[in-house]
Order: sequence, then C-alpha cells, then structure tokens
Amino acid sequence: MEFQCIPDALGLNPEQWSLVAGFLGFREEPESRVGYLARMPQERVAVLLPQLVGLGIVRRRETAQGPWYGLIPVEELLAKAALAAEDPDVFEMEANLLRRVVEGFGTPGLTVISSSEDRDPARRIPEITKYADTLMPYIDLRLGTRCNLNCTYCLLGHENRTTRTTAEIVSDLMLGRRRNLQKVALTGGEPTLHPEVLKIITVARTLGYRQVILVTNGVTLSIPGVLDRLVEAGITAVGISFDTPDKEIAHELWQSPVFDKVSLAFDAVARHPQLLLGSIAVITKKNASQLPDLANWWADRNDAMENLFVPNIDFVMPEENAWLNREELLPKLTDVMEPVLKALEIAHGRGLPLTFRGFPLCLLPGLERYSYDRYMSIFRLTSSAEGDVFDKTSVDLLRTKGPQCRRCKLRRECNGVSRGYANLYGYGELVPVRGA
Repeated sequence: MEFQCIPDALGLNPEQWSLVAGFLGFREEPESRVGYLARMPQERVAVLLPQLVGLGIVRRRETAQGPWYGLIPVEELLAKAALAAEDPDVFEMEANLLRRVVEGFGTPGLTVISSSEDRDPARRIPEITKYADTLMPYIDLRLGTRCNLNCTYCLLGHENRTTRTTAEIVSDLMLGRRRNLQKVALTGGEPTLHPEVLKIITVARTLGYRQVILVTNGVTLSIPGVLDRLVEAGITAVGISFDTPDKEIAHELWQSPVFDKVSLAFDAVARHPQLLLGSIAVITKKNASQLPDLANWWADRNDAMENLFVPNIDFVMPEENAWLNREELLPKLTDVMEPVLKALEIAHGRGLPLTFRGFPLCLLPGLERYSYDRYMSIFRLTSSAEGDVFDKTSVDLLRTKGPQCRRCKLRRECNGVSRGYANLYGYGELVPVRGA
C-alpha cells in the first residue's frame, strides 16, 4: 500500500516523505551515509535534511565527527500527524502499519512469495498461472551471500560475503513448516556454493517441502553431474539469471567471463524435463537494446526443451551495486520501452510466456496479463513472543507511486516504481490510465 494520510497530515511532499521512508530502514547515521542508505542523491539529502529537522520530524545530533541524523520516535511522529489527519480511520490503519514496520526493524525473518488473490482466468495467462501456482507460496531462503560473480547490478553488494550455518537454515525451514508452507526457493549469493547444499535440500524434502527451487547464476550447473546430484537430492525447479545473449556485455555485467558456462546450464536443465525452469534478465542501460535478441535466444531454448519455461525481464532495482553504478546502469523507464515491447512481442509470437516485473502498468498498456506482479505478493514472516507475523508494509515501502497515480484505474494492482528510481528521476513518466 502507499501511505497517503500520514504524509499529508505532516505536510510532506513526496520527496520529503521518501526520505522519511528511507529513515525507517536505519536508526541514526552521519549525513554522508544517509543518501546511500535512503537511495537518494546526496545533494538532495543536503537540501531535505534541514527541512525535516525544521519540521521536527528528523533529529540532528552533533558529534566530534560531524552531525548525525535520525527519525524521531514513531509515536512522536504519529502524534504530530494525528493533529491534522483528515480521516481518523485511515490514519489509524496507516499508523498501525507504520508501527509494525518500526517494530520489525532488524528482526530476523523470512521473505515469503505468495500467490496473488486474483483468480479471474480472463486476467491471467494459463502457462504463467500453472508455473506460479506450482511454485507458490514459497519461502525465499538465503543460504548466504557468498557468490562466484560480482554482478554490477547485484542487490546484495560485494562486501561481507558470508555463508550461513546449516543449523540457521534448518531453523528457517522449520519456521516455514510451522506456518504450513510447503515450498522453498534456495537463493544467495550463489546457493550451490554452500558446502552442505545437498544436505539442506534433503532436509527440506524430509520436513515436507514439496517444491524446492534453486535460484542460481548457472555457473556451477555447467559442471557435469552437479545438477544430477541436486535433482537426486530433491530439487524440483531451477531459476537461472541470464541478462543478454551478447557475450561481451554479459561479461561486463557479471564481471566474469562465464557466458559459455551459464549457457550450458540451460542444456543441463533440459536433460531433466520434469524441472520447471525460470530465467530472469535484469534490464540496464548496457543490455536493454539486446532484449529482442534475448527473447529469440530464450524462445530457441524453449523450442528445444520439454520443460515448462517462464522467463522474466526485470527492471533494475537501484540497490547496493546497482545504486553505486547507477550512472552507467540505471536507464529511464521510457528509454527502454521500445526494446521491452519488441521483446514481449517476439516471445509471445513464438509461444514463449515472457513476463515482466518492475514496470508501472501505465507504460505497458494491454499487457497486464504478462506482469508477473499480478501473479504474486511478497511478505515478511517474522516470529516474536506474540507469535508469527506476516508483514507486507515493509516490502511495499521499497516502492512508490506519484500523486497522479491516485487517479489511475490500475492503481491497486500496480506497484509503481522503486523508491530509489523515484528519488533519481521522479514521477513524470507515469500517466494515469483512465477508465472504470
């Protein structure tokens, strides 16, 4: 959901509220760090911080190293907003959601990818529905952040690459089963680098997980016998990152010359036709023009295999590595729409159910059925003394919509743009879709 009542009551414009939302992800930081953590250009932070301090929403603390900034306590913030809230019921709903976000800060938990509640067949593509319903709902189980690549757009960055203990991972698996979840995606980093990945897969199946999805960059799957052993342990689906059929550009994006190995990973999966196969391409300035060629590359693979194959093109999220490399990687949405639309046309014309994520629906009119966001919802599952809690608000805060989106007929199902994107480029590209 998009917070409206609280920002309006506080008198905040979208840019000011976006910085406040950024502060919800950390406690207190020096000014030099605020822009990076809030995914906002530092020059804008320098302008907005004095405004928020003046409004009594952010506190400035002087130190020998310079000023530090932090949000005021949430109850103080809500008390300010309550004085001017126009709709007490909406305010109380938003206040409770905001409290939950603050209370959940730093709390260990699991990300859960759930099926969408929209079950109208006319609004969905059968192959995508079958793929999504087979795999969802699942927990996104990170085995660690260690990886054999350092992609320029990686959401995890390149520092502190670690491997979680098997005991920690099994504890998460048990939490998922306690909530009767029966499907799990093993992610990373690169999950196949975990020294006990086969044991983890076996434990998951023993605990009752019916679907075990491997989300991988594909490099290790090119090694003869690796995928065979993973399948024997219990893998039922594979998702392979693959951004472009252009070897040179791929090596630039992945920062490693492994194109041929990743290509072989698709061949390895094809030898196990019972496996569901997904593939994700992250769209950047470097590979956007090659999307039509990528659609044909994927379609060729689809023609040569029996697996149910649902690939996806995903607009780059300006987080971690992608934020640091934003000038060379992050395009404007409208600058990539021509190759995106062409890729979708090619794939669909060849019978490949290519989907997309990260795009406002107003930029892809008539293609809403291929928006993978229509098939899924993302939650955080945390455990506390009061019991297990499913929370969607902390995830929703990563995305935002412009004021004009309130007039769009697709506003309820559209996820808008990432907050970092809006902080860089604003909302000017978004045009409300009219209609009932």
